[in-house]
Amino acid sequence: MTACPPGSGLPRGERRRRLPRALPAILAAAFVLLHVFGYPATRFSNDSYRYARQAHEFLGDPPSDATRKAVAAYCADTARLVHRNRMLDQLRYREPGREAAYAARCERKYAHGLEPTDPRYERIFRTRPGYPFVAAPFVALLGAKAGLTLVALLCTALAGYLVLLLLRTLRAPPPAPLLGQALCYVTPLASWGGRPLAEGPALALTTALLLAAVWLLHGRVRPGAALFTGALAGGLAVRYSTFLLVALFLAAAAAAALLLVRRARHRGTWWLAGLSAGGTLATLVGGELLDLPGTTDSLQDTFTLHWTRPEIADPWQALLRLNHHYWWQWLQKEALAPLLPFLLAVGAWGVWRRSVPVALCVIAVGATGFATAAAHPLAVELDRLYVTVWLVPVIGVPLALTRLWHPLRERPAPGAGRAAPAAGGGPAARLHGEREEAWRQAAD
Repeated sequence: MTACPPGSGLPRGERRRRLPRALPAILAAAFVLLHVFGYPATRFSNDSYRYARQAHEFLGDPPSDATRKAVAAYCADTARLVHRNRMLDQLRYREPGREAAYAARCERKYAHGLEPTDPRYERIFRTRPGYPFVAAPFVALLGAKAGLTLVALLCTALAGYLVLLLLRTLRAPPPAPLLGQALCYVTPLASWGGRPLAEGPALALTTALLLAAVWLLHGRVRPGAALFTGALAGGLAVRYSTFLLVALFLAAAAAAALLLVRRARHRGTWWLAGLSAGGTLATLVGGELLDLPGTTDSLQDTFTLHWTRPEIADPWQALLRLNHHYWWQWLQKEALAPLLPFLLAVGAWGVWRRSVPVALCVIAVGATGFATAAAHPLAVELDRLYVTVWLVPVIGVPLALTRLWHPLRERPAPGAGRAAPAAGGGPAARLHGEREEAWRQAAD
C-alpha cells in the first residue's frame, strides 16, 4: 500500500501523473501573469482607439459618446507613456509629472476623434467588428485598454493550447507539445498577441484553422470541418483580408498535398481543399456584394498615409518599387543576427520530417505573414505584419528537436551490453518508468 503524506488524499504515483496534466494550465497562467506585470509597458495605439470606439458603440453609446470615451482612454494611456519615458530621461527625470495636464490637452485636441478621420480609412475598421464585439462586455467592466487587453491575452493563451493539441494530434512525444505551447508564449506571437489589438484573436483563429487542417489530414472529417468552418467565419469577422489570404494559401497547400503525396489522397484532404477554396470564393463574392475595401483601397491607404495625402496614379508600381528596397534591407538586417531565418529553416525541416501534408499547411499559413508584409511594406510595423511566420518555428522546432533527440537516446552507451540489468530494475528505474507513463497519459 502506498504511503501518503499527512493531509494528502492522493498516492504519490497519482500526484506524479497529475503534474504533467496540469502543466498546460500552469504555462497559460504564467503567460497571463507575466503580461499582467508588463501591462503598463503596452500601448493603447491608434488602432486600439478605433476598436474601443466600436466596443462602446456595441454597448449602446451614441457615436459621439463612444468617440469621447475612446479618446479619453487613448489620451490617458499616452500621458502615462510620456511619464514613463520622462522617468528614464537623465535630464528631465527630476521634473514633476504632468500627466493630467497632458491628457487634458490631448482630449481637447482630439475632441472629434483621432486622426486620420477620412471615411475611407474608417471603413477599414468598420469591416472588423468581431474583436470589439467580443471585447465590449469586458470594456464595460474594466475600461477600454484593460478590457481589450484581457480578450487579446485570453485568445493568445488559447492559441498556445491549440498548438499543444496540434502537436499531440501529430503524436509528438512528450514534452514536445508543452515546448510548442511555451514557444507560443515567448515569441513575438505573444508580445503582439497580448496587446489591445486584433492580433490576439487573429492568432487564436489562425491556430484553430491549422488544427482543423491537421484533423482533416488525419481523417477526422466531422470535427475538422466544423472547426475549420467556425474558425474561418470568426476570422473573417475579426480581419477578413488576413483570413482571405489564409484560406487561399491553405487551398494551395491542400492542392499540393493531393498532387505530391499519394497517401494524402483521401476524403479528409479533399474536404480541406474544398473548404479552403470555398471559403476563399465566398469571401471574394461577399466582399464584392458588401462593397468591402479591396486591394486597391489597401494600396492607396498605404501610399497616401491613410488618405492624408492625394491618391497616386499607379499604386502597383509603387508597391513593387517599395518591396524591392524593403526586402533587400530586411535581408541585410537579418544577416547580422539571422535568428528568425534559422528557426524558420529548423521548424520547416522538423514539421516536414513528421508529415509532408501538414508541413505544406503550416508553411503556407506562415507564408501569409510574408505576403501581408509584401502587401503593406511598412518598415515601422515590420515585425507586426509578418508575425504569423513564427507559427512555423513554434510548431516545427519541437518536432525537429524530437527528431534529433531520439536517435541520441537510442545510441548505446560505451560498454553497453556487457551486463544485463537486474529484472525489474531498482527504485530509480521504477521512478523513471512512472514519469514516462505520466507524460504518455498527458499526451493522450
